[in-house]
Amino acid sequence: MSYENVDLTREAFERFNRGDNDAILEEFFAPTAVWHVRADEPDAGAHRGHDAIREMWGTWEEMFAEFRAEADEYIDAGDCVVAPGRLSGRGRDSGLIIREPYTWVFTWRDGKAVEVREYRTKAEALEAVGLRE
Repeated sequence: MSYENVDLTREAFERFNRGDNDAILEEFFAPTAVWHVRADEPDAGAHRGHDAIREMWGTWEEMFAEFRAEADEYIDAGDCVVAPGRLSGRGRDSGLIIREPYTWVFTWRDGKAVEVREYRTKAEALEAVGLRE
């Protein structure tokens, strides 16, 4: 089933970048899903449930125009998928271009994401799921 998890993760990224946030939450995330934002970010911590995740995404979209989450690869780790890539966008007020490395780990159960954890590096994320580069 892990190849299905890779496909689900890829589709979730594609849909997020098209702005299908409400549909993504309903189709791809369990109602009790938790998104763990990196400790070095202003909104660090656990965002639990659809409403909290929607609010977190909305904050990002308020701060940045042309906001995108892009994965360079999707690494099958059983129930988890490791997706190294970047966040990019342009500050709405400043016009400043950002391009920040990120790696996400999606944990899937029964076709729904139950947890997402953000990491600064691919190596950190792989170690978290018991893999090595």
